[in-house]
Amino acid sequence: MTEQQALTALRAAENELQQLRGLRADIAAFINNPAHDPDTRRALAQHLGLPEPRREPP
Repeated sequence: MTEQQALTALRAAENELQQLRGLRADIAAFINNPAHDPDTRRALAQHLGLPEPRREPP
């Protein structure tokens, strides 16, 4: 692999990482948004191995 190919691959990996971080932020926002169904939010968090949503006072 040439240096140029390595730089191109690194740039592509950094772009993909940025997209994944954005997706993770979107998912965390959904999970912690009390406007959405609590069971759905909890199930999504469990499925993705993330902390359960914050509990809202009754």
